[in-house]
Amino acid sequence: MASLCGQHIIIHPDHLEELIAFYEKFGYIDALVSLLESGMNLECTHQGIYTDLGIMYAKYRRNRLMDFVRAYNAKFMIPKLIRECERYQMWAEAVFLHGVYDQQDQAVLTMIEHSPSAWKHDTFCQNIVNVANHDLLYKSILFYLEEEPMLLNDLLQLLS
Repeated sequence: MASLCGQHIIIHPDHLEELIAFYEKFGYIDALVSLLESGMNLECTHQGIYTDLGIMYAKYRRNRLMDFVRAYNAKFMIPKLIRECERYQMWAEAVFLHGVYDQQDQAVLTMIEHSPSAWKHDTFCQNIVNVANHDLLYKSILFYLEEEPMLLNDLLQLLS
């Protein structure tokens, strides 16, 4: 019954934050995630449902967030979800979202600063060719010298 009533509330963006705060206050995280997931299938969905579901995944279901952002990256507010990913130190997801949002400079910086969990050579190469700040090219060469010297040749060929 609560799920049915909740579906009528979440379609109104003005009430969504209050509903989420209520569910979190009393610890009904599973019910909240289930409600937001069922809300994605409604005909009156809006960006807030997708964004808040992504935030719930970042907070409570970390293993499901990457699949979610890959599948629905055109339906939620990317800057808000990036902030939450950075807040909860989900660096790989933040890098992916920066790339989708055409912030290649920030994606490269995030990979350099949080290399153990965020760096992937192919993702780095995809982003480094599109950076606007040329100082990042030098910074990336130094990064590869320190962290991944065996892949430095690949990077230099790409940058040339």
